[in-house]
Amino acid sequence: MEIKDVLHRLVYVRNKANLSARELSLRMGKSSQYVSKLESGNIVLTVEKLIDILNICNFPIERFFYENIDAYENDKTLLNLIKSLPENKKKNIIEFIDK
Repeated sequence: MEIKDVLHRLVYVRNKANLSARELSLRMGKSSQYVSKLESGNIVLTVEKLIDILNICNFPIERFFYENIDAYENDKTLLNLIKSLPENKKKNIIEFIDK
């Protein structure tokens, strides 16, 4: 994932949390323009800053890096349902999908 994609996802996360850039900046204890500068690439995004933002926005790290960020919840639910099935049912589903 390129930095432009990471920054784009950062905006997505902030919007999902219904936070303005200013509000997120203040919650981080930074100046009111901090997140805007971060999202535009004018400030380097470190792993620590990213984790801080994800925590403030209550956004799972796994979802942030998931291939399809919008499909994460459905995929996770489906996987958990499949995991709970007995092996013979899993084989039935595989055979059904393969056909």
